[in-house]
Amino acid sequence: MLLAARRCAALRPVARRLTVPKAAATEAPEVVADEDKYRGTVLLPDTSFPQRAGAVKTEPKIQKFWTDTNIYEKLWEKGGKAFTLHDGPPYANGDLHIGHALNKILKDFINRSRMLRGDKVRYVPGWDCHGLPIELKVLQQINDKNKKIKKKTGEMPPPLTPLQLRERAAQFAQETVENQRESFKRYGVWADWDQPYLTLQPAYEAAQLRVFAAMFKRGSIYRGLKPVWYSPSSRTALAEAELEYPDGM
Repeated sequence: MLLAARRCAALRPVARRLTVPKAAATEAPEVVADEDKYRGTVLLPDTSFPQRAGAVKTEPKIQKFWTDTNIYEKLWEKGGKAFTLHDGPPYANGDLHIGHALNKILKDFINRSRMLRGDKVRYVPGWDCHGLPIELKVLQQINDKNKKIKKKTGEMPPPLTPLQLRERAAQFAQETVENQRESFKRYGVWADWDQPYLTLQPAYEAAQLRVFAAMFKRGSIYRGLKPVWYSPSSRTALAEAELEYPDGM
């Protein structure tokens, strides 16, 4: 019995702690977070538009409004001093990168600033559709495709003739122009996107020939000797900017 009495005595404090009223347990001071403490002291502007830009959804709506209302064309129809920014064309050999974005957006800054001055701005975008970069892209695609054919059939398809390669390059360039044009539009750049100049257009090539003929008649074109870098694998001359030197040279 003495042992049982000790056990009861030992359990009494536990029982007392378990029967503490809930009100007493919640009397500790409430901790208020700093952001909640100062929330009521910040006076934000009351506007009819949301505080967050939501550019992913908002920008396409704004650009659609520009297209539907012909904003660029209407600004051109207004009077003012004519201003034309000549566009150095990018290569039509792949998707856009940050360099394309920097180039086109800075040009858009210039055009819009001239519009704000009241000038008539005409911006005709262009694409360089000739040259080795586009042909190399096409050859890379063909080589990847031929490797799969050889792996399946055991035979490598015959190489393309120069004419076939040019036709493939022209088709690739035109597809790339469409993709890049849509990306430039998404950047928000204003331009004559429906009337660009392409270096593969017959009219553009004819204009180049006329300029070359005028230079020849003036005596600016002559034949001479000059050492140039040459690529045996590509079978074409190389510019100084296209050369890469190994480390340590």
